[in-house]
Formats: sequence, C-alpha cells, structure tokens
Amino acid sequence: MGKVMLITINIFKRMLKKPSAFMLYILLPIVTSIGMFILFSLDGNDKMNIAVVDLDNTVLSRSVIKSIENTNGFNIIDTPQELLEKHIADRYFSFGYVIPKGFEKTILSGSNPNIDVVSIDINTGTSWIKEITNFHIDNLKAVAKASGYQKREMFAMLDSIQKGAVSINAVYVNDESKVKSATVRTFGNYMIFLMITTFLIAFKILEEKRSGTFARIGMSPVHPKSYTFANILANLIVVMVQVGLVMLALKFLLGIEFFASPLIIYLVLIIFALCGISLGVLIAAFSKNSTMAGALMGMVVSPSCALAGCFWPIEFMPGYMQKISYITPQRWTLDAIELIQKNNSFVEILPNLIVVLSFTFLFFLVTIYRFKATEATT
Repeated sequence: MGKVMLITINIFKRMLKKPSAFMLYILLPIVTSIGMFILFSLDGNDKMNIAVVDLDNTVLSRSVIKSIENTNGFNIIDTPQELLEKHIADRYFSFGYVIPKGFEKTILSGSNPNIDVVSIDINTGTSWIKEITNFHIDNLKAVAKASGYQKREMFAMLDSIQKGAVSINAVYVNDESKVKSATVRTFGNYMIFLMITTFLIAFKILEEKRSGTFARIGMSPVHPKSYTFANILANLIVVMVQVGLVMLALKFLLGIEFFASPLIIYLVLIIFALCGISLGVLIAAFSKNSTMAGALMGMVVSPSCALAGCFWPIEFMPGYMQKISYITPQRWTLDAIELIQKNNSFVEILPNLIVVLSFTFLFFLVTIYRFKATEATT
C-alpha cells in the first residue's frame, strides 16, 4: 500500500507539473461554472409574463384578471386563443390561463367555474396563479351567495368592496425556484467538465502503454494493476480538489444559496466523479490508441449529458425521453441534487447514490474482465 501511495503522489505531481494543467483542472471549471450560473440566473424583469385569454369578457372575468394584476408579481398580456400555446412553447410567456365563456353565468348560478392554466411545466408560478385565482373565485361565489345570486345586487356589493369596504393586501414573495433551477443547471453543465476531467485518465493509461511504461512496470516489483489503481486515486484527488474549489467559488464569490448542505452536494458530485473515472478506465480498456479513446469519449459525453438534462431542464424533453434518461448516471445525480434542495433528507437520496455507485462498479467489473482477457491473449 505504501508503494501505491508513493506512485499516486508521483502521478499527481506529474499531472499538475504543466501550467496548462492548472488551467484545465482548476481555473477553467471555476470560471465556466460562475459564467453558467450568471447566465442561467439572468432576468431583466422579476415579474413573470402571463398570457390571458378572456373568452367571457364580463365584469366578473375582468375582476379575476384585475386580482392577479394587483399582486405586482405578474405582467398580464391579452392574447388570442389560437396563439396561446405557440407563444408559451416559444417562451414568450411563463404560462397562460383561459377564462371560459359563461364564467359569469356559472358564478351567478352557484357553480364552480374551471379556469385552464396552460404551461410547459409545473412550477411555483403556476401553483401560485392557481391559488390566487381559486381564492378570488371563492370570494366571488361568496358574494354571489350573499346577494341571492342576483346580478345587480352582486355588482353593487363588489363595487362597495372596491371602494374600500373590504381591503386585501398582496405581498410579493421571492420565488426561490428560479435560483434553485439555475443552481441545478449550473451543476449539470459543470458535470460535463467533470466527465472530461475524469476521462483524461484514459489518455494517460494509453500514453503509458504506448511509451512502454506498463511493460517496464511489469518487470518491476510493482504490479500494473497497482499502477492503474494509483492512476485512479490520483485522478480522484484532483477531482475532489476541483469540486471543492468550484463550490467554494460559487458560494463565496457569487454568494449562491445551495438550499441544501454543501457537504451532501459535494458528496453527490464526488460519487458521480468516481463513476466518470470508472468509465474513463473502461474506455482505456477498449481503446487501442488515443484517437479511438477520443472518439469514444465524444460518443459518450455529449449525447449522455444531453439525454440526462445537463444542457437544459429535463421537463423540456418528451415523456418517453425523460424515462430513457434514467439509463445515465447524470440523471440520477441531478435528481439527487434536486431532491436534497427540496429539504429531503440524505436517506431519501440514497437510492440515487446507490444507482450511481452501481454504474461505477459495473464499469470497473467490465474493465477488469477486459484487462484480464487482453493479458490472456498477449
């Protein structure tokens, strides 16, 4: 074990010997992560743009719209019904809602009207708009009941409320979902750099095979397997330092709130990094040279990260693609971060971590089998 540690320290020193190594392993991930968070959290307007389709166009339907405008948290924009879904899909609006024809008659009949909320994904904003709308509809139903469901009497009561007989104050609450989303997307993009960093072990092993280092080690007291393990350990140390510095930079340079224990997020990323290292060693086992390893890396990194939702929110993808994404360790890692941000306990993300570790053990087992098969034929 002492020899392995000495070899690990030697490899670690050689990895960081060149100035470009500091740029690749430390500076670039930090700068990129900071840039990604700033990009994802940029928003020139704190208010959410909402499309509204008022098919009833009556006093009561307009009162619903007015109640939402009075919260100061939304920009209400009248939109033709035929353009609603297109504008929401194009992200012109955060979401939209449709007041059906006959809304006023439904209230005056004592029934419960249904307002459709149209959105690509369910978030804090859509939940809030439903709460505001339902609250106002309940108020309208109560006034209608008090007026004996008489239109003229009801409008008179509403007029007195608007003139100050009843006062309702709305407070705009800061929406944490935007910061949480930006944080998860930042870590998702950082995981791409993390995979590239861990995959460099494949090129290192192949270079040592090409230069005859492995052959010389085979004639020395140190077994090639011990040398490979030392390579893995050295890469893991580099990644542990890199992840720690990236998180410190996000926390203290940008003041980012992780909404969870930084130590747990750190552990989640380290487990994923170990999975990346195991995959890098697997690529080395099946590659004849660095060119082949580079091609395999390109075939693995970008497609798997795109499928897992590292580039964009997973909600943007079709349902069947979201299910397929669970074949990637990235998806399980991102889900673990999202779960822990929702105040879930560490126990609740253990299944995710176990799955990522299972990927790791699988990659290592296949690598060992491949190395043994290669040794048997040489």
